[in-house]
Amino acid sequence: MYQPMRRALSVLVVGGLLCAPAALLTGCFGGDDAKADNTSTASGVSALLAGNTTEDKIDAISPYLDATNKYNHIIVTFDFAISPTLEKMRSGERQTSISLPHFSDLKKDLEEARANPKSAGVFQDIDAEADAVLAILKDLAPLADKMESYYSSKGYLADDYAAAAQMTAQYLPLYDKFEPAYDKFDAVVTARFKEVRLAQLEDMRKEGRTNAANFLELSIKTRDLADMLDNENIDKAAAEAKIAEINELAAKLPDVPALASYKPNLNRFIGTFRSYVAGTEDANEVIDDFNSVVRSSQNLDLGDLDKKK
Repeated sequence: MYQPMRRALSVLVVGGLLCAPAALLTGCFGGDDAKADNTSTASGVSALLAGNTTEDKIDAISPYLDATNKYNHIIVTFDFAISPTLEKMRSGERQTSISLPHFSDLKKDLEEARANPKSAGVFQDIDAEADAVLAILKDLAPLADKMESYYSSKGYLADDYAAAAQMTAQYLPLYDKFEPAYDKFDAVVTARFKEVRLAQLEDMRKEGRTNAANFLELSIKTRDLADMLDNENIDKAAAEAKIAEINELAAKLPDVPALASYKPNLNRFIGTFRSYVAGTEDANEVIDDFNSVVRSSQNLDLGDLDKKK
């Protein structure tokens, strides 16, 4: 089953970016050298976020990011089992075991996010799309739990798949409604997350935190490069221009222990990406190397980047 690229690309960096105090926020904001290129975008973000501090936006979006990260991780990691289950359901093939997405966990996480006073009403489009997903999960989640219980207890041996046929007939139309609703929700969360990151970038520039800003901008541009995998035909010139920007920012980073493996992993990702564009590498390898880059910065305290020696 095709999964949107954003589901496969790690956003574990969110934990450091969005949950840390403002003084420690992680990311890839541009320093003074990149200011001219991003002024208009950052100004637009400031207008969009007017009326709330960046910290307010962070608190509001974090529960939604946690929910999508968790669900997407399961979907991508266990696609090898989830997709065949769905295909067999559609074909009418009898199964002795099934693997379904963790709908109940997603339902619980979204309900908690909607009940969180720090989230409610801040991103109204996210709230609306979350409600649309929850309206489907109200029926889909308990049905999926019932199906998994039925198969794990081998209920099909007792009724010759009678209940299986009935539950599958209910499951498929609900699933077909869920997928586009969730994809829309996931896309909105991703878009708003990018806006929050740009707002953080603007804050860092105003504070004069050049190295932290460079790292956050580097992270954003590296993700932009990875996102090109969603294009059927990647613009090689555009990709190389982005790589040049990434390398320029990476060269400005100070040497700190928390980034010991970051630059080697970044170089490996760039090499794998180039191999993919050349037709000699699989997209999954590019995704794996990108996620390694993200993980290699998880222990970074951005406050260390601008400490005076």
